Amino acid sequence: MPRTKPDAAPRSADAHPSAAPNRPLSGTDGPVARPVSLADVAALAGVSTGTVSRVLSRPDMISAATSQKVLAAADRLGYVANGAARALALRKSRTIGALVPRFGGSSFPTLVQAMESALADQGYTLLLSAPDHARAQDPAVLRALLERGVDAVALLGAEHSPAVFNMLHRHGIPFVFLWALASPQGPCAGFDEHEAAALVVDHLADLGHQVIGFIGGQTLDNERARRRFSGVLQAVARRGLTLCAEAHLETDYGFAPGFRAMQTVLARQTPITAMICGNDYLAAGALSALDAGSVDVPGRMSVISFNDNDFAPYLHPPLTTARVPIREMGETAARYLLGCLSGEPPLEPPPLTVALVQRRSTGPVPASG
Repeated sequence: MPRTKPDAAPRSADAHPSAAPNRPLSGTDGPVARPVSLADVAALAGVSTGTVSRVLSRPDMISAATSQKVLAAADRLGYVANGAARALALRKSRTIGALVPRFGGSSFPTLVQAMESALADQGYTLLLSAPDHARAQDPAVLRALLERGVDAVALLGAEHSPAVFNMLHRHGIPFVFLWALASPQGPCAGFDEHEAAALVVDHLADLGHQVIGFIGGQTLDNERARRRFSGVLQAVARRGLTLCAEAHLETDYGFAPGFRAMQTVLARQTPITAMICGNDYLAAGALSALDAGSVDVPGRMSVISFNDNDFAPYLHPPLTTARVPIREMGETAARYLLGCLSGEPPLEPPPLTVALVQRRSTGPVPASG
């Protein structure tokens, strides 16, 4: 009697070849893992390879339901696109570089995150270079980004060496300056630092303060610190106030530098009734030093700052600060570069707006002040 074969078990999706990304392939040197292909993802998701390609590169072209199905399949298979081959075929890497030095004690992470999110929405990846300030002007830093095939570049500030501009122009790379208002060298995504400084100084002057201090960043190698301090000086002169020389310190940005700088000012027993800090991190440190020295804020000393970081409302007391458009700068820069890469260069971004956020760290000048 002929032998009958047992009924074959139903074949599930898990049994599909594409569902086994590490399934060994035979070879002369033993089993070799086969890379997952675009076709594998398409087979598991039940769509065409063209649909998979569009979901991964231009998600705005595909419905949310289809995108979710494709992405779930890609995640399940551990699919990674062959970026080098795709970049070679398209002559585009769909990667944008950003050169943003020195993250500590700054608002730059918020700026970069906003830019990354706006680019990701259009299927682009952000490649970040974050050298220390000593290397920020080194053309080799930009060269390393260009060698990785980025399609466009965002640079922090507008002050860069001639070698940097020479590289950008020679290679026809679209670029934009972050945190800069205007430059003859190229387009900017930024705001008017002098306008922000005027809001801060006018607020103190309207409260009756006459003698003030300033704790800011190092102006020698930081154009943003220079512009911010220049704006403060201009507004102080316009309102007829006095900037106390012994209460003017430059330091690194951060909580600890702000704490130490404020301690120095207190030790000098200056006649100031208000302190302007160059950013919220410095202000947070200054507030801590005042608290440690039993100096009432704002009863004896008002403290005001710039940026309006997420933690500003939760300091003790909540910090009065000039809100600058940090997230908007990142989003604006991303939109500008995407427009350039679309073949229809957009108009240069207009200046972004600033506003004063009044909280409880500022008050009228003390009666004995």
